[in-house]
Amino acid sequence: MQELWLLRLNWDESVPQALHSAWETFVQDLHTLSSMKIPRFCLTIGPQQVDIHGFCDASIRAYGCCIYLRSQDKSGNVTVKLFTAKSRVAPIKRKSLPKLELCGALLLARLLQKIQPTLAHLEGETFFWTDSQIVLHWLKQHSSTLSAFVGNRVAEIQDITRAGQWQHISTKINPADIVSRGCTNRQLTESTWFTGPEFLLRERKHWPQPEHSNLDMEVVNKERRKLAFTQVTKENYLLTVISKYGSYTKILRIVAQLHRFHQLTKYKEKADVEFIQPMQLQKALHCIVWIIQNHFFSQDIQGLQRGNPVEGSLKHLNPFLEEASGYQLLKVGGRLALSDIARGQRHPILLPKGCYFVELYVRHLHLSNYHAGAKALIALTRLKFWILNIRDIARRTVRSCIHCVRYKPKLLGQIMGNLPIERVTPSRPFARTAVDFCGPVLTYLGIRGKAPFKTYIAIFVCLSTKAAHIEAVSDLTTDAFIAALKRLIGRRGLPSDIYCDNATNFVGASNKLADLKNFLFNKTNQSNLQTFCTNQFINFNFIPPRTPHFGGLWEAAVKIAKGHLNRTLANTRLTFEELGTVLIEIEAILNSRPISPLSCDPSDYDALTPAHFLIGGPLKTLPESTSQYDKLPLADKWVRVKAVKHHFWRRWARDYLNELQTRTKWTKEQSNVSNGTLVIIHEDNMPPQRWLMGRIIHCVNGPDKHIRVVDLQTSKGVIRRPIHKLALLPA
Repeated sequence: MQELWLLRLNWDESVPQALHSAWETFVQDLHTLSSMKIPRFCLTIGPQQVDIHGFCDASIRAYGCCIYLRSQDKSGNVTVKLFTAKSRVAPIKRKSLPKLELCGALLLARLLQKIQPTLAHLEGETFFWTDSQIVLHWLKQHSSTLSAFVGNRVAEIQDITRAGQWQHISTKINPADIVSRGCTNRQLTESTWFTGPEFLLRERKHWPQPEHSNLDMEVVNKERRKLAFTQVTKENYLLTVISKYGSYTKILRIVAQLHRFHQLTKYKEKADVEFIQPMQLQKALHCIVWIIQNHFFSQDIQGLQRGNPVEGSLKHLNPFLEEASGYQLLKVGGRLALSDIARGQRHPILLPKGCYFVELYVRHLHLSNYHAGAKALIALTRLKFWILNIRDIARRTVRSCIHCVRYKPKLLGQIMGNLPIERVTPSRPFARTAVDFCGPVLTYLGIRGKAPFKTYIAIFVCLSTKAAHIEAVSDLTTDAFIAALKRLIGRRGLPSDIYCDNATNFVGASNKLADLKNFLFNKTNQSNLQTFCTNQFINFNFIPPRTPHFGGLWEAAVKIAKGHLNRTLANTRLTFEELGTVLIEIEAILNSRPISPLSCDPSDYDALTPAHFLIGGPLKTLPESTSQYDKLPLADKWVRVKAVKHHFWRRWARDYLNELQTRTKWTKEQSNVSNGTLVIIHEDNMPPQRWLMGRIIHCVNGPDKHIRVVDLQTSKGVIRRPIHKLALLPA
């Protein structure tokens, strides 16, 4: 019942399956109660001595106690029977197990107090048993030396069980263990619950003896009463009242109403008008400023009243005292006494930093002046007040304004991560491949009257060598893409891993990419691709949504390929075969571009390119004569081929890999975000005021323990985004 209550279900909601099964088991177990027999007579015939034995125990879920009567007749025959028992569920607010054991001991003491009038005519001793040595240790202490929770219960137990003896018992033979942990009717029938533990049938010398105490002193000392001395600083009552309100205008009106009430009660004056007048608000402001100045600048004010010059940080402002609305206010002397400006601006009222009312005033100016920026706030405040460290307060006010943050959000960042193992490990070209789509490109059939149709481009990039493989795809179907993948496998070999953008990258894209978005976002298409790749023993991986920088390698290849295509054939009407030819030419250009600078070694004739790993040399060079190698033995030819291959990979490790060492951006480590943080989510085609708001519910740790991807709870459900698409909102 307690678990059901914690779920806070409505009356028409179904309970969880686990609780439903537990309830069904409990109801079925009730039918066996008819076969259970409980003895009602608890004593032997003609008892000479009746001892009371109480047992208590606790678990995380419940605690309880039971009381047995041990009666002995003239012949020495002993009878032990259960007299009464009581149990309670553990409180919802979690308590430690020793505290629950103490609650069980208190329940036992109260139960004994309740039955004492019934057993008052019987002669015998009273014994109390517990399996908690910590509780026995607490009961030997004075309650004043223990914490409030433990001390109050220990004091009550000591008052009730003064005539009894508390002893230790092993958990295995403690009958109260059934009360704290629960059991079925069958277990209850098979146990010795109604007749008590067996040792009570024997003589006293055979009862459990006190064992060596093995206490957890950390738990014991934790509940000792701790003494501490505090210094109480007397605060001004008005400043305490001000701290309870969050509106500058409301605080002024409250103080003005106090002044009005004072005038009406002390001087018996009648209010001229019903509403508060501007002069009354001005007086209320001067009253608040006077109290703040006396709280923060008390020594400087006392020095000026005695005629002493001001020392310390205020000496550069040359402050002086001037009366305003009946209060002596501290104002700035400065050097503008001869200027032709308002007196309030020449000699502004001095206010401290770190004051709650001052921050409210700056926030009031910020909101009443249409969310003015930090520089404008400084200028506005100095028309009447000179606030110390105003620049920091103004910046903090603007940064804490949710409206201003949403108008000009600052996206999060993190240090650039390490390159994945696929980028820095030598492997066969296209063994680890990334794929991306671009398009559409209009192609024609060459038949008069036939409308052009959309053709898409699939670009495969080798992650280790940056080699490119480009395929023209006739339509956006799973079969067409799998056919392009088969062509890659047939010409480049079977890849072990394929990486692809997540489909949600295309959400919010332009209408031209709508078909591409629908193709990749379709769950059926993704399932079919995964099934095909699994059957081919290929791992198909998606990067997180909206993280194009996670796939910068293939995004760059798409950009270069589209650049060549648009610059040279922008308005050309191509057939599908012509487009395939053009794409192969562009593929050759991509595979002929250097992946590392040309070294200073005179023996290196050309820069290292992806084509070196595909065909052993640049794609655009003339073929060399092979007649000089025809007479070489096959073993020597194989050695030469292996030497060339190793030469390329040595240059790859020496020239290309070292170029990847530096971080071009995101060079500083940032603090990781945490669960529960409120953020706004960047949308590419929407203004910041309409960006979605969400709360972080799960952070994905990278290999370097930096968080770059999080799960967010939004009004549209749970989504996954990189932190580069998030902006923090002030708490």
